[in-house]
Amino acid sequence: SSLPEVTRWYADSDIGRRYAKVCGDYNPIHLSAPSAQLFGFPTAIAHGMWSKAMAMAALHGHLPHSGYRFEVDFHKPVRLPSEVVLSASQAGPVGELRLDGQADVVHMLGRWACLQG
Repeated sequence: SSLPEVTRWYADSDIGRRYAKVCGDYNPIHLSAPSAQLFGFPTAIAHGMWSKAMAMAALHGHLPHSGYRFEVDFHKPVRLPSEVVLSASQAGPVGELRLDGQADVVHMLGRWACLQG
């Protein structure tokens, strides 16, 4: 099923270094193209938790006010720099989200749901 676009953002080439300063994850695949290439990636890639956090922030108006789970499955990494598109179902107690890149690349699929008492 097709989900409507919520927003899109541009992931700069330095987002991996900036996020590493916040989260403490200095894995070379996130820091620069040359260091990522040592591990088989053509460019640096965004931290998965950065992508998840960006999606959660963008969907704050879609999510329940409290007491919910927000789960994602990572597919293809977000190569830096690149633009990504976040799509999601309507606001409500349950929903789905999708983060896409260029050329029909799916980066992340996810869902949210209220927790049962």
